[in-house]
Amino acid sequence: MKAIILAAGRGMRLNEGRSSIPKSMEMIGDQSIIHYQIEQCLKCGINKFVVVVGYEKVMLTEHVLKKVNKNHVHFIENQYFATTNTLHSLYLTSKYFSEDFIYFNADVFFHPELLKKIVNDNGKTELLIEKKDCGEEEVKVAIENNRIVEIHKQVDLGKSVGEFIGIGKFAYKDLESFKEALELGVNNGHSNNYFEYAVNMISSICELRPVFTDGLPCIEIDFQDDLQRAREVIYPQVKSFIDSQE
Repeated sequence: MKAIILAAGRGMRLNEGRSSIPKSMEMIGDQSIIHYQIEQCLKCGINKFVVVVGYEKVMLTEHVLKKVNKNHVHFIENQYFATTNTLHSLYLTSKYFSEDFIYFNADVFFHPELLKKIVNDNGKTELLIEKKDCGEEEVKVAIENNRIVEIHKQVDLGKSVGEFIGIGKFAYKDLESFKEALELGVNNGHSNNYFEYAVNMISSICELRPVFTDGLPCIEIDFQDDLQRAREVIYPQVKSFIDSQE
């Protein structure tokens, strides 16, 4: 199993258009978001990584290599990071779809036990879902018979059971269909769409299982308020748990 981390974006909303470090390098506690993600993977036995870079690619590459051996990571550049979105970035990684992989949006900070919920070899594609009442902007999911049947921002609020938090496991048996959906999305002019566009496309032919966060904290950091909450509310909970395990 490997981890694929999408970290090409600039984080315009977080920094209100100002030049900054890549969002994944923002510090929470004593380490950056992306270093935390890598560390949790290593603790779960995942030591192979694919990282998509774009904005400040040299800075981010050097930063990642402080945490992981260069022989264990492939860097892929999304040259069009300013005009594309996660669908295009994930499409660029598809040549590495050779085994189960854990997917990360590089701006997600989460409780360590959440990753453990999906690091397994059960052969199922599993997406972490936070049960909540959602608004228009969240990537929402609809579920029937313990299977995700819709995943996108436009899911009817009455059908939505919660938000996809930006972390999931994609099983090898589904990867060919997933690759075809990503390619179709790019070829049809959807490079500026979210990768969930392709996930939604395969939901009718692949079994996509929801795995619920069950109250364990997580946050996708889009705005300054999110970053403040991650640092002041969620990090203390995570640190307390980690300290209790040592």
